[in-house]
Amino acid sequence: MKAIRKLFSLKLGCKSTIRHIGAVPKKTAMEKNQSQQHTMRNVFALGILLVFIAGVFSMANFMAEMPTGEIIISGQTGSNLDNGQQGVSEKALLSLVEANISEGFWRLNLADIKQNLESHAWVRQAEIRRQWPNRLYIGIDEYVPVARWNNYYLLTTTGDLVTPKSVLPFNHLPMLRDQSKPSQNVLSEAMQIKEMIVWFNFFQQPLINQELRITEQNRSAQGEITLVINDAIRLVLGAEDIKVRFRRLLALLDTPFKEKLAVINNIDLRYANGIAVKEDRSMPQSSIYIGQVKHH
Repeated sequence: MKAIRKLFSLKLGCKSTIRHIGAVPKKTAMEKNQSQQHTMRNVFALGILLVFIAGVFSMANFMAEMPTGEIIISGQTGSNLDNGQQGVSEKALLSLVEANISEGFWRLNLADIKQNLESHAWVRQAEIRRQWPNRLYIGIDEYVPVARWNNYYLLTTTGDLVTPKSVLPFNHLPMLRDQSKPSQNVLSEAMQIKEMIVWFNFFQQPLINQELRITEQNRSAQGEITLVINDAIRLVLGAEDIKVRFRRLLALLDTPFKEKLAVINNIDLRYANGIAVKEDRSMPQSSIYIGQVKHH
């Protein structure tokens, strides 16, 4: 009996020990208050974050829908192509831009606007940039014509061809014609243009120094080059030794021969050591003579 009673007492002691270990102490009032404050701070911070996110989305939506404000265009000459003049007008440019600004300012596709502007015959290049909050800047680089090309086109400073509604307003520009047969090359026309420009530059500056100007430069199907100077004098250079023959003319222009240009309408340089000149414009075609010219 003593052994049983002792064992029972031991079990009771173990139970008492287990109950003591598993007990949870009660929180004090201060601890409860601190816990509530911590929870409130977390809720407040979360609320601020949600408000901030909502504000960002609201601002992004507002910016996306903001209409385009002022459009500033620079670089255009102001002359209207529809009237047969050089360049592109601001009105024509705005009509090309307005087709692409129905969306919000910050959602505009600048690449599409650029492509639309550069589709204009006179616009070589367009640059577009945004400025806060909704201003659009457009810079235009126009083609600048320097000569007429083959009766229907205009040749620009960059070697490109522009097709105006009419070439008549550009009659003050020199005419370049090339009837030579192009090679079987994709770039044949570009090469023809380049060659004609090179020849034009070679002829033009020395003539300007003599107070003369080229009004026409022609190359025939056989490759023969003919110039018209001051709308009056036809200068035949042929297809061979063109530079040598032209320098022969320049040597003549440094002599009293220059004084006779007022009554000359044809100079043929296709001779080994001289030139053929038709003087008085009223004289018949047969009235020509050969003059010997020394040259180096």
